[in-house]
Amino acid sequence: MLFQDFLKVFFVFLFTIQNSYAQNNSSFEHLLISANNYINTGNYNQATTLLNTELVKAKQAKNKKIEASVYDLLAEISIKKREFKEFKVYDDLASPIANQLKDTTLLISLNNRRGIYYMEEGKNDLANHQYNSALTMSLAKKESKKAAEVYSNLGSLFLAIGDKDKAINNFFNALKLHELNDNKRGIGETYSNISSVYYLMGKIDDAINYQKTGISIREKINDKPGLVIASMNIGQLYLLKKENVLAKQYLKAAVAHAEQTDNKKLMASAYAGMSTYEIISTKNYQAALQWQTKSIELSEKIDDKQILSRLYVSAGNLANNINDSTTSISYYNKALALSKSLKNKENISNAYEKLSNFYISKKNFQKAYENYKQHILYRDSIIERSNLSRIEEVRVKYETEKKDTEITKLVTSERLKQLQIEKQNALIAGNILLARQKQSEIELLSKEKQLQDLRLDEQNEKIKTQNLNAINKEQQLRLAKTEQQAKERELTNEKTTRNLLLGGFILLTLLLFTFFNRYQLKKKLEQQTALLNIRNNISKDLHDEIGSTLTSINILSKVSQQAIDVNADEAKKILGKIASQSKTIQQSMSDIVWSIQPNNEKLKNLFIRMREFATQTLEPLNINLLFDADEELETKSLPIEYRKEILLIYKEALTNICKHADADEVTIRFTKTSKNTAQLNITDNGTWKGETSGTGLRSMKERALAINGMLTITHELSGTLLQLLIKLP
Repeated sequence: MLFQDFLKVFFVFLFTIQNSYAQNNSSFEHLLISANNYINTGNYNQATTLLNTELVKAKQAKNKKIEASVYDLLAEISIKKREFKEFKVYDDLASPIANQLKDTTLLISLNNRRGIYYMEEGKNDLANHQYNSALTMSLAKKESKKAAEVYSNLGSLFLAIGDKDKAINNFFNALKLHELNDNKRGIGETYSNISSVYYLMGKIDDAINYQKTGISIREKINDKPGLVIASMNIGQLYLLKKENVLAKQYLKAAVAHAEQTDNKKLMASAYAGMSTYEIISTKNYQAALQWQTKSIELSEKIDDKQILSRLYVSAGNLANNINDSTTSISYYNKALALSKSLKNKENISNAYEKLSNFYISKKNFQKAYENYKQHILYRDSIIERSNLSRIEEVRVKYETEKKDTEITKLVTSERLKQLQIEKQNALIAGNILLARQKQSEIELLSKEKQLQDLRLDEQNEKIKTQNLNAINKEQQLRLAKTEQQAKERELTNEKTTRNLLLGGFILLTLLLFTFFNRYQLKKKLEQQTALLNIRNNISKDLHDEIGSTLTSINILSKVSQQAIDVNADEAKKILGKIASQSKTIQQSMSDIVWSIQPNNEKLKNLFIRMREFATQTLEPLNINLLFDADEELETKSLPIEYRKEILLIYKEALTNICKHADADEVTIRFTKTSKNTAQLNITDNGTWKGETSGTGLRSMKERALAINGMLTITHELSGTLLQLLIKLP
């Protein structure tokens, strides 16, 4: 009886703990939703208060996962408020916990946010590295929501450095994933981002349409911070179209939304928008200066370098309009220095243009011309990297894919025909924009002073040319006499020399033609031989691996038919084997197809494939994984046979570890050992229980030899080390 009583108490205690844990998690999930709602509506102070209360509870309960999640959200708030010191504190607190718990979702969030921080600081290379780390993890874990956020931030990064082609690609990648997850906030944000690209390409109507779509979505979900940005952007677009009533309506709405948030960055942006309206629409420079001053004060408080680089330009314009030259040139120079530190080509080009206009107004044409040349230089460098037809091609591709997706969901033939017509119209629209007109207007050439300078330069060049011609004529007259005498002596030898040269040239041409044909034939034979070898190897792999497995499945199927009525348990085991072997065939086919695809020739793609397989294979067995790939190798290309053999060796090695090593930690390193060699090391801390001369190990060594590589496997008490040395082709 005592033992039974003990069991009852134990189970009641266990149930109480589990129930308490479930309640805690449920409570935190509810708090998380509330905090995110506050953040999304711009109520950062309320969100912070709520999170700090939960942080105390998490520490008392020693719940590291909840503690790290709270730090993550506090870091998010700090970034949005541009409180970078606080952001670093929360990031430093969250990072070690996330690594300790191996919480991939949290690590993605941390890397993504560090990218935002570095971009705000103008450290674009570091931002790019952080974004790509977050993207790699997102794709490996199939975290499509996180991947969408990263794609959006990458688009903003490329937009900041003037590469609109890459920006639009990333924005449309983000839009696809946001739509897949029905993330309204993300969809609204992405439409605004795409609008910015079209604005910078001079497509104002397209930009307005995208902003309107984004605003409509954001209004439905009460996204106040998003409405500030979208309303401000569309207001400025209407200013460009001189539709001042609509411009004022949207810009005032931006100010109203901004003042309902705790975000100084948004308020500064909204005030700057109103300043622009007063300048362009009413010419009320006093009112414009008041809005501008409020915006600059807020931006300087939060050290918002990105917006300050543009605000200083506007302030310089205002000071110039009221004839305050000293203040004006000071603001322009501040804007230029800040834009250069941020490496923002759009803003650098704009600052040089405004400096040029300033010096024109002061009749200092020399400095005006120097600054205008710099403006043209930066502007053209942006245009070279950003082609409207390529951007339209991305949009058409996105719209076409979207139509394709809709087509697959429809049943009636009438609707299918209608969508096909819409798809063709989208493609036709893209082709019309392939020819982009480029027009460059040089204002200074119309100025009288510059024209005079140019005419003087032309006259000087003409004088120099005339002098050179005179000298040349004099020398030609002197040489003419000498040449006349030389010609008389050379006439007798000229025909012989000409004939010899002609004969030699013909002979040389024939020899070169022969050697070239032989060289082409040799190359063609080599290519055909290489292609035949690749085909034979693939055929052998299909026959050996897939053929034998299919035979086994066939035999097992017959056995299961016989056993199903006699011994149901045995039949289930056999069917399980059939399922396992079918999965093996599917994976083998996937590996072969992957290896022969041309777009997988880069080592970076191989690393992603290897990381995905390791994660899928080791994580279910609770085996810790450390995967480290040398960044210098990512851009290297590998032929089909190299990719296939390396991947199969790698997968065989990990499979052997899972089956025979009894390990709980695996380290994988792919490093560059010299200019033309790389090495793959796979280490585990288990005790080897398999054979050391089986067919699997022999097959691995044969595959290594097939690509001129060397494979060594060392078994020790502390674990097993596999080393594959590869000569890069």
